Formats: sequence, C-alpha cells, structure tokens
Amino acid sequence: MLKSKKSSAPKKVRKISTRTAKRRISNGSAANRKMVAKRKKGIRRANYNSRNIRNANWVYKPNTPVGGIRGALLSAVMILTVFFSKRSASEFTQNVSQTDGKKATRKAGKGKTIFLISLSKNNPILVMLTLPKSNRIITALLKMPKSYKLRGDWARARINACSDNVNIVILPATITAYLALLAIFVTAQTNMQNGTKGNKPIRDDAWVPVENAMKSLLAVAQANANASPSTAVAIIESGLFSVKSVAVIPGTVFKATNSNTLGNLNFKAPGAPRAANHIFEKSVDGVTWITLGTVRYCKMTYGGFTPVSKVWVRHRTDLNGVLSAWEYFYVTVN
Repeated sequence: MLKSKKSSAPKKVRKISTRTAKRRISNGSAANRKMVAKRKKGIRRANYNSRNIRNANWVYKPNTPVGGIRGALLSAVMILTVFFSKRSASEFTQNVSQTDGKKATRKAGKGKTIFLISLSKNNPILVMLTLPKSNRIITALLKMPKSYKLRGDWARARINACSDNVNIVILPATITAYLALLAIFVTAQTNMQNGTKGNKPIRDDAWVPVENAMKSLLAVAQANANASPSTAVAIIESGLFSVKSVAVIPGTVFKATNSNTLGNLNFKAPGAPRAANHIFEKSVDGVTWITLGTVRYCKMTYGGFTPVSKVWVRHRTDLNGVLSAWEYFYVTVN
C-alpha cells in the first residue's frame, strides 16, 4: 500500500497576539509550562557560555571603549617621558638648602600642569595632571649612640674632625671649650663604674652641654652645606656627621633670616601650644649664650647683630616649666 505524500504547499498559520500567547501558556498544562521554563533556562545557559567564550578569545582593539582608556594611559606615559627627557635631572632634583641666611628653603621646582590626550580616535579622553612641587633638603644628622659608654669617643671624634677643618670652620677657643665639656662628661661616666648611687644624674647632666655643643657644630656644617649645594654631602661628612635627604614641611624647621633692616634677623619657630613661651638666644662662639627674649610668639625680629658676621641662634619652648630641646641655627648676618 502506497503512502500518500505530504503536500508541499505551506500551511496557513493563524496569527495571534503576544497577549494571547502568554495567556495560553499560563492557562496551559503543567507539562507545557515546565517545557517553556526549561527552554528559557537553556537559552540563558547558552548565552552565558557564549559570553565566556567571547571573554576568553578577547583581543585588544584600540577602538573599543576599554582600548580608549588604555590608549589614554599609554599617551600619558609617552608624554611624561618626553616631558622629563627634555630637561636635566638637576632641574627637578636639587640639593636645596635648609637655610642660607636669606631664604629658609629654596624650591627645587614649581608645580607643572600638563594636558594629555588619548590616542584613541573613537574615544578621545582629556586628562589634566599637575606635577607636585619638589622641596627637599640635604640634612646633617648627629645619630648619637644610645649607650653612654660610647658617646665619649663618638663626640671626641667629631670635635676633632671639626678642628682645623676648611669646610667647617670653628674657632680654636670654641674647640677647646667643647673638649673641656667633654672631659667633665667622661669623668662622670667613669665614676659610674664605681656603682655609687647618685652618679647617674650627674652623668646625665654632664652630657647635656656636650650634646648642645655637638648641635652647634652640626649647625655650622649644615649652614656651610647650604651655601654650597653641589658639595653639601662632602662638607657634612667632613665633620663625621650623617647625611640624609628629606622633604621639608613648611613651619617645622626653626630658622633665622636677614630682614630689610641692617643688623636685624627674623626668627621663625615651629608652632607650639598657646600657653608655651618661646625662648630665643644667640652666641658668637657657640659657648656663651645671650637670651634675646622669652615671648609667646613663634615669629620675632631681633636687632643688635653685627653686619657681615656669623652667629649661632637657638630656640626652645617652655610649657609650664617643661623645657623642650634646643634647636640650633647658624646664620650669616648681612
């Protein structure tokens, strides 16, 4: 028996609205709804898998949004490279002075503002960058040993290094006075070995003037290094002091600068509580100190300095009887 062939003519399909189709699905059997849900889940899974395949086979294209951002970063690197290569390194990294008697700190470079444009054509991006201001100084450090047993030899080595030193010029009388103070400390330290009670406070008190003497030598080394930034490291190391390059925060360093009036110096000290008094002193030899004033202000102007001379000045605070450590400065009076 022959089977009849199906007609090739297309069947007429009755068009229904979307609302009608959704209603028929919702009103259909449970099996129908389950089949529809399974079909939707399969479609979602297929889309997820295809998306993972696309991510795995992703290739960088400059015209894509991601490429535009990366193009901007590439432009930034290229422009910064050109920007810095046109200038010598000394213009941006300088051994600037902590003080030179006229200005407390010279700025090594001003802030630069540059504009960067993305290399991407379809996604142009404009980036504005401001280069930070460079403000660093070569600083001389004491780095005293913690043990009092080692401080005697440590201080003597630095006093002798500053004696007859063309880079750190100290008067012979000052060197002699410092060695005398050191001898008192060494005697007090030797007495500590006897184990007698009460020797420790004597030893500690004997070290204070020696430490102040070392700070005075350090101030001279710092001032001479400031006057010659190109040889600052060699000058500081000639006195056996340590060297460090640090960033300066305005208002954290005690300094004295020449004023417009001949023989006057402007003093500026770090801030302190309102109840604290600021004590300013001066010395022409680093041994004998004269008090300039005890005031509530951290900025003062004092006169009476001999023009074209070099003097030590120092500062500390007095907060209800609690004295801070001395801060030293060596300055040339105009």
